[in-house]
Amino acid sequence: MQCDGEGAAMAAEVMAAPMRRAPGAASMIVLEPVSHPELAPIRIDDTLFAIGRNEAPFDTYPAELAGDLSRRHARIFCEHGAVYLADLGSKNGTTVNGAAVRQSIMALRSGDLVGFGKRLSYRVELERAAQQPARARLASLTLQPEGGEGLQPIVVSQFPFLVSKADETFARYRDASATQVNYLSRRHAHLFLKGGALYVEDLGSTNGTFVNGARLDEHARALQDGDVLAFGGRHFVYRVALQWEPLEVDPTVTRIGVVTAAAPLADADRTTFVGAADSFLEIFCIDPGPGQDETPEAAAASDAAQESAPAGAGGKFGLMAAGLYKAFGGKRQIEARQLRTWGLAAVGLLVVLVWALRSLGGPEREIEGLLAEGAYAQAATVAGAALARDPGNERLASLGAEAQLKAGLPAWMNALKAGRYRDASAKVEAMRRQGGNNPELAPLLAELDWIAGLKAFVAARGGAQAAVRDPADGATVERVLKQWEEQNEAHQRAFATISAHVPAYRDAYADALSDLRKLSLVRGQP
Repeated sequence: MQCDGEGAAMAAEVMAAPMRRAPGAASMIVLEPVSHPELAPIRIDDTLFAIGRNEAPFDTYPAELAGDLSRRHARIFCEHGAVYLADLGSKNGTTVNGAAVRQSIMALRSGDLVGFGKRLSYRVELERAAQQPARARLASLTLQPEGGEGLQPIVVSQFPFLVSKADETFARYRDASATQVNYLSRRHAHLFLKGGALYVEDLGSTNGTFVNGARLDEHARALQDGDVLAFGGRHFVYRVALQWEPLEVDPTVTRIGVVTAAAPLADADRTTFVGAADSFLEIFCIDPGPGQDETPEAAAASDAAQESAPAGAGGKFGLMAAGLYKAFGGKRQIEARQLRTWGLAAVGLLVVLVWALRSLGGPEREIEGLLAEGAYAQAATVAGAALARDPGNERLASLGAEAQLKAGLPAWMNALKAGRYRDASAKVEAMRRQGGNNPELAPLLAELDWIAGLKAFVAARGGAQAAVRDPADGATVERVLKQWEEQNEAHQRAFATISAHVPAYRDAYADALSDLRKLSLVRGQP
């Protein structure tokens, strides 16, 4: 993938002559506040720095300043000795020297003025960074499959590494598991090194990235040996294995770069080796072509159209003109009036196609936007209506389940905590009615009903540790514990999904587990 327009030109220029520094020079980036001089300077000495209202140090700013930023606003990163800035589709925009950073990537130099949103601006200063001693470095990462059948281990020896449905690492499973591959986004997540440690960051994917069952928000998360990493659901699930090697400090080696150590020996017939690193330039360069979650057929058509475009063709009109020329055999001269007629017809067709594509993906995009704004109840209403029209849409079902849980679960938890178990059951029933026949939502609501029933039973018998009153009470205790044991895997799956969308649910679940442990102590009492 390539950056368009100004971003591509700027990238080529800087990569050709990266800020005239010596090859071994590592850079520290300092952002000196201009709009609000009372703020402290921001010092960056990592290869990737996140700008967002919930990221440090912006999360300590006054609400009127931090609130102007999006959660995933922009990223500053280093590559090939140069420093770049990429906007991540922020609401209030990013600028460099007054120019908007939209779908391009801008190189930064000392003295540049960068703006985040409408209220924060900084002067860029690039300084020589002192070399930091290190005792070990990450030689390779192995992702051992723990999810769907037929998955191969993945060995990554260079970073950053992009998780993408379009990459052969995952696209190879399309024939066997097309639906599961489509749970991945074209830019789903990436793995990168920061301060010598391995991190994973979700790139705003539709179906999420999970670490040990918890869904990532806008923050990157450090990975430890043995962590379970899942992309898009329950199919692409892997256990993390990190291989380290001693590192002798060499003062000529820059901190900005990639690990090039060899990966450990593995079964070459069943292991995917990723020997070439993806580029931050590729990861953060926004592709204005296919949407993030378009069908494989649409992506292939777009790629084919780009490959067939003649050199120098400009944008969509260039592709259209090239298609017209090819349609006439590319041989005889076409009259200007005829070409204009065909051009207008093609533009009209293009408008109709764009309108049709937007209409097809409209509900999903609307729901995603409402979720991003925190309008969960409205998102749930839109999702319920859309699913009634298109009940087999898996993406709508996933978004609908997320919206229903985020909208209804806080009130359910409050009712449960207050001991209003009938109210809790009524709230679950309301979510069920609004969600219709959402197959993603049904088992999650059944789990909430089960938890509420458990809490009601415990309260009615005077507590989980209360002595068994009579044979009927003892039989009910036995039945509850047996149900839990027999359906433990289903309970765990539901917990992972619900807590990923509403982390506060973990407290309610932990409280239920505590009751079950106490009931097990009185089990079998006369």
